Amino acid sequence: MRARRHPLRIVAVAGLLSLATGAHGRDAPPPRTLPANVQADVVAIAEHLAQVQEVDATLACGKAVDNARHGVETMLEVAEKNRRDGYMTQAAYEAMAPALQSLLGVLTVPDCEAATGTRRDFYQCMSSDYNHVVACGKAHPFEP
Repeated sequence: MRARRHPLRIVAVAGLLSLATGAHGRDAPPPRTLPANVQADVVAIAEHLAQVQEVDATLACGKAVDNARHGVETMLEVAEKNRRDGYMTQAAYEAMAPALQSLLGVLTVPDCEAATGTRRDFYQCMSSDYNHVVACGKAHPFEP
């Protein structure tokens, strides 16, 4: 049986939205909420991170992979901290973390070097230090 794979856009956006909103699962809501002004800041930051900042970066596979992996690893770390601190439910964490963890196995220099089409466009986007993995995944979704 083949595991279900999600396009990068879905993985990236789901990860970012879960961090921005506290991602309530179908279980009870998390016991802690952010103050309204902090939540507004979180939403504004998430919206900014979801937009490509530099469009015409030159493809540099080492840098692109480092940037993409760092972005995914940071999202996982923040999600884990939010789960531990009660801002995210265990169910919400379990719903988004495996997809991000599996994405780490795909983001490699050889994958970048062999990439064509939208996948290459994603890596080119990630070659800029100004772009976030969510923005590039949203602009250039590919099947991991």
